[in-house]
Amino acid sequence: MTQTLSNPQNDIQANIDYMTKSHLRNVMQLAVFYTARNDIYAINISKIQSFLIKDELEILEAPSDNPYVEGLINLRGEIIYIVNFDKWLGYNQYTNEHKIIIVCNYNQKKVGILVKDIIKIEEKASDELKMPSSKDPKISYVTDVTLNNNKTKMCIIFDAERLLYDTNTGESSPKSTIYDIDSFNINTKIKSRKKVLIAEDSQIVIKKLNQFFKRIGLNYEIYENGQLLIDRLDTLSPKEIGLIITDIEMPIKNGYQVIKYIKSESDYYDIPVLSLTSMTNQGVKDKILELGAIDLINKSDLNKLNSYIKEILEGEKK
Repeated sequence: MTQTLSNPQNDIQANIDYMTKSHLRNVMQLAVFYTARNDIYAINISKIQSFLIKDELEILEAPSDNPYVEGLINLRGEIIYIVNFDKWLGYNQYTNEHKIIIVCNYNQKKVGILVKDIIKIEEKASDELKMPSSKDPKISYVTDVTLNNNKTKMCIIFDAERLLYDTNTGESSPKSTIYDIDSFNINTKIKSRKKVLIAEDSQIVIKKLNQFFKRIGLNYEIYENGQLLIDRLDTLSPKEIGLIITDIEMPIKNGYQVIKYIKSESDYYDIPVLSLTSMTNQGVKDKILELGAIDLINKSDLNKLNSYIKEILEGEKK
C-alpha cells in the first residue's frame, strides 16, 4: 500500500487512524523523504508526532553547541530542538530548500528533523527490509520504494536511536535511559545463570545493552533481528532460557513475529517475553500483550528493565 502526499500535513493527519493501526496488519509504515542530495531515507510512522511546514514556523537560535542542531521551535508551549538531517549524515554542502520538519517522539524525547521534502507513505513487511552490507551505525536497514515516475529506488531506513544519541538534545541532568548506562546505579549483580536472549537491530542500543548487561552480570546473547533469535532459540533447551527481550521494529522478523512464534510453540510458551522498544503508543502495547508478552518497556526506562530482569530471573519483586 502506498500513499502519495500532495500536502504532507493535511494528507498525513487525515489518515492518522489508518497509519497508527499498521501494527494490526503486521507491517511497518514508513514516511519516505528526500535529503538535500535527493537521496531517499525513511522513518517509521509510529515514531512521528506531526509534520510541520518549515516556512510557517519561527526557528530560533538554540543554546546548543551540537553541530547538528539547527535551532528550536516553540510548539504549543513545548520547546523542540531542530536537527538538520543533512548535517547529521555528514553532507559537506547544505541547502536552504528544506520544506518539512518531522517532529518525532521516541524514548520519551521529542526532536524535530529538518528534511528537504516528504515523498510518500509506504508500507513494508519485515521480510522486505534488508540488512545493509556494511555496518554503518546510522543505517538500520534498506528497502526499495517506487517513486511517482514508477522508478524503483533504494531507500535507507535510518537508525533513529543513533540520531537521538548523536544530537543529545534536551536536559543534560543524569537520567536512567539506555544511553546513560554510566550514571545508572548497580547495587547487586544477577545471580541466575539462565540465558537471556535479546533481539535488537540498533547498533547504538546493542552497544549500550552490552555495557549494561555486563555490569549486572547477566548471561545473555544479542541478535540483530528476530529470525536470528528464533534460530538460536531452536538450538537450546527451554530450561536454559530465563527471559526473552525483543525490540519491535526489526528486519526479517519483527518483534510481533518473535512473540507470536514463542507463544505458539508449546516448548517455549512458558518463557517470559518483554518488549523493549521506543514504540510505546497504546496500540503497540495492546498488541504485544495480546500476543502474550509480559509488558512493553520504553528504552528510556532502565529502572523498569532492571527491575523486571531481577523479578523474572531471581523472583525479586520490585
